Amino acid sequence: MPKSWTPLALAALAVTALGCGNDANGPDPGPDPANTRVRTLLVHHQDTGENTLLNTDGSAAGTFADASRGMVPIGIDPADGTAVLIDGTVITLVTLGKPDQIDTIIQPAPASLSLAAFSPNGVLVALVSYAPTAALLLYDRANRRVDTLSLAGADPVLPPAFSPDGERIALITLTDISILATVIPLDPLASAQTRRLAVSRFTNRLIFGWPRWGSDGLQIAVRRVAQEGPDTLLVGVVDPDIEGTLLTEQYRALLAPAAHPTAELDFAVESTYHLASDGQALALGAVPGTGGARHAVYLVTPGISRVQPVLDTLAQYPVFPLFIRE
Repeated sequence: MPKSWTPLALAALAVTALGCGNDANGPDPGPDPANTRVRTLLVHHQDTGENTLLNTDGSAAGTFADASRGMVPIGIDPADGTAVLIDGTVITLVTLGKPDQIDTIIQPAPASLSLAAFSPNGVLVALVSYAPTAALLLYDRANRRVDTLSLAGADPVLPPAFSPDGERIALITLTDISILATVIPLDPLASAQTRRLAVSRFTNRLIFGWPRWGSDGLQIAVRRVAQEGPDTLLVGVVDPDIEGTLLTEQYRALLAPAAHPTAELDFAVESTYHLASDGQALALGAVPGTGGARHAVYLVTPGISRVQPVLDTLAQYPVFPLFIRE
């Protein structure tokens, strides 16, 4: 991966915690029927440079845009199928319905940057620049301009997350003893606020990927470390506006598919998760625990006790799965 992805490696080692246990290693009861609808992912193949569409039932859904080959998707707006992609030092937008039109939005790109997020109305694109300047970059698609906002003391380890009304952005920071949420208003007359989240850093690990700020709070994924057996991926929600807010569990799955119940997934620099807009599905890119130089894509939804393989093929390296049709 290019040098600009260094923060991904650092964030992947971040640690958080939640006070709940693992599921029993029993048979998979199967999915909740309410969460079995087929969604479509945009997946980047690091081995070939292709960007393809993949249904969550494992079936192929075509290519994303031939012109995007070699570009890496770092964010998406599923409402209209527009992806943010990086190609060397250029950050672009490409829309599924207009595959040959590439819109350059930031050039040159920061030397070191985060993944990107869209505002709920799709007009704004936010990402963190780590170097050469530490700042929150905000691209306005309507006015075609880039605004630079202060990080307000935050040192984000996850991509930005817009509030449901699109008026604020949440950034997650880790210190030696705390996890902090800094909320930055887009109104220049309002002040940023930083609050501590009441979770320990010594039991679970924060999984790197795209947090989602919905009506119920800020939704994130963590890895619960087990004393014995596979670890658990847990999806939970916190309120970034409340000091000392607890992480409330929503759903979970063991990090070992039913076909290989003792082969626990691992995480590489390129491993991420992406939450669907309704929060009821999570796409996970991770390293299979069955050996081989490959990366795979998994699905987690409420009611499923283990991660469900979507794409796990020898000698392939699919990364950064993003929900593009929901």
